[in-house]
Amino acid sequence: MKKNLSIMALAIATMVAFAGCSTTSQVEVASGVNFTIYKTFGWANDNGVKKSGRVDNDIIDNNIKNSVGSELEKKGWQETDDQPDVLLDYNVMVESGVRKRTEPVYGYPYSGYYYSPWRRRLGYYYNPAFFTRYRTYNVPFKEGTLTVNMIDAKTNKLIWQGWAKGDVSNTTVSSKEAEADVKSIFKKLNLPND
Repeated sequence: MKKNLSIMALAIATMVAFAGCSTTSQVEVASGVNFTIYKTFGWANDNGVKKSGRVDNDIIDNNIKNSVGSELEKKGWQETDDQPDVLLDYNVMVESGVRKRTEPVYGYPYSGYYYSPWRRRLGYYYNPAFFTRYRTYNVPFKEGTLTVNMIDAKTNKLIWQGWAKGDVSNTTVSSKEAEADVKSIFKKLNLPND
């Protein structure tokens, strides 16, 4: 019972430690794109078909769309359903992996008494902790990637793509994690009027 509790405590501590890891984001812009001609955006229509990579949770789906919309509105764009300049789409992927960790291992300090025949009395000795070896172990983790795509509505070509990667604590991305990822991505969208 105690062993199961200690394993569970270690697993929870690991998830909390990895949940605090930072998110890295990148953007890619198609060459020759003039962002001054784009002022409106809308979401790509799936025709009722659930695309792979989309989250199955409607709450998280709406929160991702609202976060992206909010970030674009801060940059002066407006959302519309009537012939938008740019169509948006997103994709979420969660992958499992294993990281190798290495840490030093030290021997326990110890002390004791000894008899000195020359002095005819007891002596005391202390041996401090000492390095013995390195211990290597595997730590499982889950990494989530959120990708946002901008597609020119007239030419149907991808003009901008931003993605964020970070450790997640579950098999799906939570609304809070997705919102942080969206902010991280859109910090890197440089528009002429910024």
